[in-house]
Amino acid sequence: MSATPYSQLQPVADNISPKLRDEIQQLVDAKYEVDELARHGIAGRRLTTPFHDGAYGPRLGTDFFQTILPFSAFEMCGNAFNALVPVSQTIGASCSWTTRSVAEAERPALLAWLQDPARATPDDADYMWVKPLGLFLAHEGKNRVGFFRDMDAQWIPARVTPYDYPAADRLAIYRVQRKHQTVYWLVLDGQLLEPINHPDWAMPVLRAYGVREHHQWPHNFPTVDLAAAALASRLVHPVTGRPAPLDLDLIREKEAYESEEISCSLLDIEPIRIPWDFLGAMACISIGAIVLLGILPEEWPNLRIVTGFVAGIGMGGMLTPLCKLFRLPRRLVDRYASLRKFSSRERKAAGIR
Repeated sequence: MSATPYSQLQPVADNISPKLRDEIQQLVDAKYEVDELARHGIAGRRLTTPFHDGAYGPRLGTDFFQTILPFSAFEMCGNAFNALVPVSQTIGASCSWTTRSVAEAERPALLAWLQDPARATPDDADYMWVKPLGLFLAHEGKNRVGFFRDMDAQWIPARVTPYDYPAADRLAIYRVQRKHQTVYWLVLDGQLLEPINHPDWAMPVLRAYGVREHHQWPHNFPTVDLAAAALASRLVHPVTGRPAPLDLDLIREKEAYESEEISCSLLDIEPIRIPWDFLGAMACISIGAIVLLGILPEEWPNLRIVTGFVAGIGMGGMLTPLCKLFRLPRRLVDRYASLRKFSSRERKAAGIR
């Protein structure tokens, strides 16, 4: 592809594989089609949810990227520079204007003006480059991306800032069966988990990126049901629908802590509620029987024996619930023990202050 209209700038060298480039271009094309379909009134917007912001217009590239791909927090990995960005690998959002809003006779002049290398400034065309994926996300200058596509232009002058994405060998896709449904989870470094909410969109990119796919959930991970329950309890981002990464080590440690058997009494077991009136009654019976035992004459041995039995029953009924005679999982004994121990770590893992 020639860069002659922009002699002062050079194209970005992304160095990605042809297979990954094809999938990124497919993703970019799909986003463009979603935005076009959403322009067809309410019906179009309903069809494109959750990839379009409804009445607010096309979803921004950063939000779209984080909706589709897990572990998509943005971390810079280099200094910004001016360059030519490939239109076919750039996600924009025509929020303010589109090609149709420009008179046909004025389009060539507008394109020439936008192709001027002087447009490559943070206030004019500021683009994020997810470097390992070869994907560009338009921040400032997002409306012109669709215009460049419609005008068959191949490059956009822009200020480019590189951002990182986890290496493929740090990631693993797990295909999991749960409640008669197939779900996909992405695990980073064997510890952090995020759901792949839209596998039809994300899986082709991740596979082309080189992420390995597994059909067996590892035995050293928390159970599928436990991980799913922890995910379900997480707050999700209102736009992307994505929770903070789930720490599998923390979930496993928490489960082991809650399952540990500890000594307890009947009064310690949360589901069992022994009324204090019962203990008081047992105490009164025991004390009354002991007093009566001291009053009864020795000539009444049978009655004294019965009274002794009653005193023993009362004493046993009073003391038995207080003695630690049982061993049960901690979650049954103290439902808040796990909260006290892990709440600060869980809040940190969930990104909550």
